[in-house]
Amino acid sequence: MKTMPWIEWLDLDTELGEDGSVRSILRRPKPEHINHNGHVNAPVIYGVAEVAGAGAAVMAAGAAATSAYIVIRSATIEYQRPAQGGITASGKVDPSVAAEIQRALQAGEGQDVDVDVSLTDQDGTITGACKFVVSMRPNRTDRG
Repeated sequence: MKTMPWIEWLDLDTELGEDGSVRSILRRPKPEHINHNGHVNAPVIYGVAEVAGAGAAVMAAGAAATSAYIVIRSATIEYQRPAQGGITASGKVDPSVAAEIQRALQAGEGQDVDVDVSLTDQDGTITGACKFVVSMRPNRTDRG
């Protein structure tokens, strides 16, 4: 996940938890990440959140993710306050849901996964929340 051009442009630090959680952290905002009010710009916040949300779905799928087509189907974001100095997005898929994702992908079936992502600024203040629906499908090239 760390070598994708989008993640490199954002200059994110990505942390993968042993519990399947994913944290994506914008610690070093660039001038192009900041809006006219001096806060982290909304599309940048969305990008950081998307890395955590999709990453959590990939972590939940485990080895089955390597042969899956994964895309964000829908997303909502609720900004609660401006993010100053950086942004951290944290997401995780419930272990019982992870088992179902793995089963479905291994059986050649698709699965839509709800992933909640929390947002905090550099001081740990809650700045918003996101909900992603991540679609995971068997890769068409694997179907012969």
